[in-house]
Amino acid sequence: MTNRTSNTGPGGTRRQRRETARKDARLKAAATTQPQPFWKSPVFLMTIGAVAVAAVLIGFMALSNSGSGGGSSATVEAPLVFTPTTGADGAAIGPADAAVTVEVWSDFQCPACDAFAKSTFIDLVKKYQPTGNVRFEDHAIWFIGAGQNEDSLNAAAAAECAAVDNLYWPYHDYLFANQGAENSGWPSRALLDGIAGKVGLDATKFAQCFDGGEQHATVRDTTALAAKVPVSGTPTVVINGVPYESRYVPTADQLSVEIDKALAAAAGGAPAASPSATPAP
Repeated sequence: MTNRTSNTGPGGTRRQRRETARKDARLKAAATTQPQPFWKSPVFLMTIGAVAVAAVLIGFMALSNSGSGGGSSATVEAPLVFTPTTGADGAAIGPADAAVTVEVWSDFQCPACDAFAKSTFIDLVKKYQPTGNVRFEDHAIWFIGAGQNEDSLNAAAAAECAAVDNLYWPYHDYLFANQGAENSGWPSRALLDGIAGKVGLDATKFAQCFDGGEQHATVRDTTALAAKVPVSGTPTVVINGVPYESRYVPTADQLSVEIDKALAAAAGGAPAASPSATPAP
């Protein structure tokens, strides 16, 4: 009979002893491994990433919002169309001895004045300025918020400062292009300075004019004169001293009829009738 030697020893079979040795090695390695720093954990890294993305979004929104309602020169909106400035004379366009004078009493905060300035007024200037027979005069007044909120006063005073250097009309166009909500503070000093730079005004000279207060007094005086026209709403258009009455913003065609009547009367034709409006639809 052949003897068989058993592989079973005190530690079990050879296979069992190998498994036990591997297990012991894993446990020893786990006991000697340093714990992972918290800042290397996936949860921490994901949190930091989310915070960084949020910070970028907040910064972008802040920059975007800084451009609304006035601000630095970098946020000044350019007009889509400019008033023709040939024959500009401060806040007027056309010769002082023109047969017909068209006066516009307006407020830079007035939405209707904005619409008038960007369409009707520009069309009229293009039509009549080349003839030399019509003079247009803009009277910026403190109508909205008068005596309480100074947004209209400050905007008009800034335009008057621009008029000193015969840059009233581009400044006028920029103000309307950047018009914000009434009495909201949109004509901030930063915006007014920014527009001054856009139209080519000397920054120091403009600041001295605006801070000096003389043009603020000019606007107050003009506003007092408006009460004698009388101006009951803006814009109010006056043709050779006669107010044009309308419930709506008049079109260039409507005003052309009255200007032509005034021109005919000045040339010795039939007397001009009092301007009257056919309400725009």
